[in-house]
Amino acid sequence: MYFKHIVYIVSLFLFYSCFTGVEHTGRITAKDVAKVKADIETEEELFFDTVIPEEFVKWKPGKKFFVVDNNIRLIFSPSASYDVSTLELKGDTLEYMGYKFIRQIDNSEDLVVSFSDGENTYRYNTGKTIEEVQNVRPEYVAPFLIDLDYVARVNSLLSTRQLYIKTSLWYDSNRLLKGGLKYVPVEILSVEPGDVVYPFFVRFRYDNKEAGVFMSSSSASVKNMTFDKLFSFSDIRKFYKAITDENWQRIIHGQIAVGMTKDECLLSLGNPSSIERVPTHGGMYEKWSYDNGVYVIFEDGLLAQFRQ
Repeated sequence: MYFKHIVYIVSLFLFYSCFTGVEHTGRITAKDVAKVKADIETEEELFFDTVIPEEFVKWKPGKKFFVVDNNIRLIFSPSASYDVSTLELKGDTLEYMGYKFIRQIDNSEDLVVSFSDGENTYRYNTGKTIEEVQNVRPEYVAPFLIDLDYVARVNSLLSTRQLYIKTSLWYDSNRLLKGGLKYVPVEILSVEPGDVVYPFFVRFRYDNKEAGVFMSSSSASVKNMTFDKLFSFSDIRKFYKAITDENWQRIIHGQIAVGMTKDECLLSLGNPSSIERVPTHGGMYEKWSYDNGVYVIFEDGLLAQFRQ
């Protein structure tokens, strides 16, 4: 369903361009496509709408957070109990201890949040009033920390599910990029804390081997690795019965070949960053360009040339 929406969107722009003068500029960008797609919400896009991190005002002492980067030392105030410049807390779990206020010269009160690892108490001066902090998305209140309650809720929704993965950006058990397949069924094993950019690391099993992908939250500003971009509830293959087995094998490996259709290339390579259409004596020349330097050229709707 997701892919049919994308194909529809691209087709819509190509059709629309014939009547709006786009044929003179010959270029449709990913931003243009995103504007249309914004009105279409799939089941996967709606799945995590109600799963959000707990608001700061609801935090209670003892709430646990995972440290994703040693740069957390940059936000903690100096203390006689430790040398803040040498702190290495990455991978540790900190407990929220509470907050207090520090009055400033202008009589405003900065919110100071405290965390503990059981040995030391670390204080983070947010530089904001409590009203300002309440207007910040919960995941951004304290940098370099991931709310473990949030991770647990996502884990409860995904673990043991069978899903169809839509990305080949797989990571090994050490979280090193290893590459993988697209549109194959995987069994979700667990959801763990991720990194600074992506709060979740989703572990799964495919063909008796384990791998994982990083995933961003639905409310985060980084949208390229949200649940709907990574997984599908349905077997994508059944929506494309006209595709030959040979071409489907190319698609799941992220490969293309001369003679493939636009749908097949879209499935294999994903959405292009721009589409250029140029009328020729023999018909229509169409070039899709990608940010990684890959491009494909279609003539009469079929792949004629490419660089991958």
